[in-house]
Amino acid sequence: MVTVGKTIATKRAKPESDSERERVRKNLRKTKVIKVSVVVLLIAGLGFLSVRAFQEWYAWVTTKEEVIEIPKEPTIEIIDDMTGQVSREFSTRIKEYIAELEEEFAILGYKVVRARIPADKTREVDLEIEGFSGLVKVSIDRNAAVEAEDAMRMMKYLEEQGITEVQYIDVRVERKGYYK
Repeated sequence: MVTVGKTIATKRAKPESDSERERVRKNLRKTKVIKVSVVVLLIAGLGFLSVRAFQEWYAWVTTKEEVIEIPKEPTIEIIDDMTGQVSREFSTRIKEYIAELEEEFAILGYKVVRARIPADKTREVDLEIEGFSGLVKVSIDRNAAVEAEDAMRMMKYLEEQGITEVQYIDVRVERKGYYK
């Protein structure tokens, strides 16, 4: 089937002039320049952020703060049973442990009045608690918070049982409590 009145030239694109072609090429160059500029700016921004992050990391790694822990000092009297005198001539470990016990008992609502270091024991501390008739025997090998809690439970148990006068309670052994 042949159609009349149409030529092959009508199917071709509209003829372009030289100025139109030049304008299209200019627009393509502008678009290309803009795209390249955006990519360069993105790469520069990422590079800057990477350098900044590295500087922060390096500063963090190289400037370590040196933390010096000041040993805790007990505020109560510590009596050496060997001499019967109040003394401060004990190891740092014992003094820190007694200070921790003071803190833990205070958290539980009890006040430690005095500590005794028995003459024949190397790892035992006997505490006098305000409002409690006997001593509380603790071991410096156990956690101060755990021993304070065990002692508190033992004192409450004795109170519930109606036992008011005891010589001592002993919480040196884990999961065991003794009284005399």
